Amino acid sequence: MTIDSSFLFAFASVGLLAGLVALVLAKRLVRGAAERRSRLRRVGWMKALGTGAVSDMHMGELRSLARAAATHRPAQEDLLALISAGRLPPRDERRAPFERALIRGGLQRSLRAACASRNAVTRGRAALVWAGLGLMGAERTIARLTTDPDPDVRAAVAQALEACGSEEAAWALLRAMRDEQLDPQRAVERLTGDWAVTPLLTAVHDQSFAHVRQWLAEALGLTGDARAEGPLMQLLAKGDEQERIRAARALGRLGSESSSGPLVIALSDDSAAVRGQAARALSQLRDERGVYALVKLLGDQSWWVRARAAEALGALGGPGLAALRWCAETHEDPYARERALEALSQVLVEAEAEVVAEAVAEPAAA
Repeated sequence: MTIDSSFLFAFASVGLLAGLVALVLAKRLVRGAAERRSRLRRVGWMKALGTGAVSDMHMGELRSLARAAATHRPAQEDLLALISAGRLPPRDERRAPFERALIRGGLQRSLRAACASRNAVTRGRAALVWAGLGLMGAERTIARLTTDPDPDVRAAVAQALEACGSEEAAWALLRAMRDEQLDPQRAVERLTGDWAVTPLLTAVHDQSFAHVRQWLAEALGLTGDARAEGPLMQLLAKGDEQERIRAARALGRLGSESSSGPLVIALSDDSAAVRGQAARALSQLRDERGVYALVKLLGDQSWWVRARAAEALGALGGPGLAALRWCAETHEDPYARERALEALSQVLVEAEAEVVAEAVAEPAAA
């Protein structure tokens, strides 16, 4: 008696399908169990901390959790999730006992060793956890990873140094940018806190940072610190083209009226990019003293500069709009008339949109 081959094939297919279903179910069960353990660990951290003074019993629980995070990757990932959510570390009187528990639990020692791991993910995660917890010595060890061969680790290190929020961390980011270990744009986006201002102001006058001075100007504008205005004005007046462009942009972000004079002068710069950026910065300052210079710029050879000048005049309100109307009707340059008309049309569209939005909002509020 022979068995039909199609029957054997069907039987094997059913068996394979059953095996795949069992495998999927097993994975779901394992994942579900892992998620439950993770949830319990996260709850355990918050329960152990409590809301008041940390007792001896709670210190024991914290040390136990710290030991788990020091030796098990999932436990360390749970800790990182709580840090990212802003739930750890505590910001009150519980901070000191919390840190003692972490150190006694061996977590700091484990993180230092992990920063030298052969595994890139382990190195990056260790840097983020150490910085996020704010434990002593983080900056010095993490800064060494700015030379890491893995770009993802270097990105994690930049984020970790920002989390440290100290002048030492700022200098580590600045030196990594200077030495081409870290992409300037990535460094700049991390150097925006108050803790970075003094190092930035020092570096902008340091000749060893001359080749990245344009990026220092960018970062100074993002800090919003008034102390940056003087160095930025100097760069706008005497820097190279890229430095002048970024200095003009930064002064617009700072928003100080005392920057108007240098920016108006920059409207006559040899570089079209500088002229356009200065016009945009003046629109952010809302200073009417730039109206006449902006009107002249409507006839610029560069269409991009003309566009920025028209936008700036529209942003200045009454005097700027009056200048645009005059240009649209009487300016001898056809490009200037065209650009003025476009700017006036845009202002009208925006005004109508605001009226419609208000009309829609009133019934809803009622």
